[in-house]
Amino acid sequence: LRVLSVTGSIALCFLCAGLLAFNPSSNALAATPTTVARSATAKSEQQLAIAEQRTRDTPTNGTVWKDLGLAYIRRAYETADPAFYPLAATALDRAGTLLKKSSDLLAARASLALARHQFAMARTLATSALALQPNSFAASVALVDATVELGSYDDAATLVDRLIDQRPGVASLSRLSYLRQLQGDMLGAETAMRSAVAAASDGSLDRSVTLAYLGEILLERGKGDAATRAFRDAVTINPNSAVAAMGLARVQAGAGDWAAAASTLDALTDRVPVPGALGQRADVARARHDRPGELAADQLVDASISLFRANGAVVDSELAILLADRGPASSGPALVAARKAYADRRTIFTEDAMAWALFQSGQAKAAVEYATRAVANRPAVASVRWHAAAIFAAVGDKASARTELQAAVPNRWFSASQRPAISALATQLGVQS
Repeated sequence: LRVLSVTGSIALCFLCAGLLAFNPSSNALAATPTTVARSATAKSEQQLAIAEQRTRDTPTNGTVWKDLGLAYIRRAYETADPAFYPLAATALDRAGTLLKKSSDLLAARASLALARHQFAMARTLATSALALQPNSFAASVALVDATVELGSYDDAATLVDRLIDQRPGVASLSRLSYLRQLQGDMLGAETAMRSAVAAASDGSLDRSVTLAYLGEILLERGKGDAATRAFRDAVTINPNSAVAAMGLARVQAGAGDWAAAASTLDALTDRVPVPGALGQRADVARARHDRPGELAADQLVDASISLFRANGAVVDSELAILLADRGPASSGPALVAARKAYADRRTIFTEDAMAWALFQSGQAKAAVEYATRAVANRPAVASVRWHAAAIFAAVGDKASARTELQAAVPNRWFSASQRPAISALATQLGVQS
């Protein structure tokens, strides 16, 4: 679900980090990388079919219904298809009628809540699961994810330390990397993600996931060539990697190769029409001044968002940014979505959504409060820092604008269409871009 977002690499992170939680130390599924994705998909589909058959064979066994729910959640992560969410909910509800005080079931429910962005519910469920089984790794992972997504970053740091002590593998190291990035420690984020890559089995989907997110971190650090290698390595293992494809498209767009970027994104969205990739496609069209292409992509974004909502996902924060990026004409609906997201949880991303939607609606002074909060911890997220720079500059705070812009410009790939505005502000403020 986290590929709903388009401009911030961090906001992509837990689609596949959630996948890692199900199998934090998976083995390679094939001998050669080119067959891994096909074999992994086949194995996952086979596992789902087996889980479904077990519920038919033993319909009064609550554990097999819980396992079926988890299989549906995993397929949702793997395919970015929200239609699996109601199926998972039905299976877990059936399990709940058959199981008494099950920590594993509570952890599974927490995973579904996370997938749907129901983070407060996920935290409650994970906490209840840990009360029954304090050493539950699945519940611990879910609690970390929910705590981060609710904006309690200090508490999350403590929980991540415990998670690493409990099982220092791919799942825990990837979450350490994410938290460090939110706290502005990019060297630490890269180090942790490289450790996660090393911990993943050769040729595994976990390796592809961690390589893709390593590429995102490298872009934030201004290391385009190294990021490109990471994305390509991820795609070699898993040609269906949405994160890696979107990363490669950013690099292509950053180099001015609009046709290649559009082709990469079109190939991806033909397979997996997730809002983030479609939003990025619209961003490329805006940069090319391709109004028909932009409108077509925006319409697909709206349809995809509606699909996620129809299947129980909460998407207001992501929707606010996607709408605000379209400009002032969409600022009204963007502000409505941002306010809903901010009322639900207070994170750097909901604060950024409020700030950017207000700015695009011509309310720069009102946006300052939210932008200031969004960058208070100096997160290494170029889109958030750029939004703050534009807002501070608009109200005449050149010193703050300069600080934020200097933090944003190393990642010149995060938005193709906004690059001219970034360059213009950099010239105005004397920042090298």
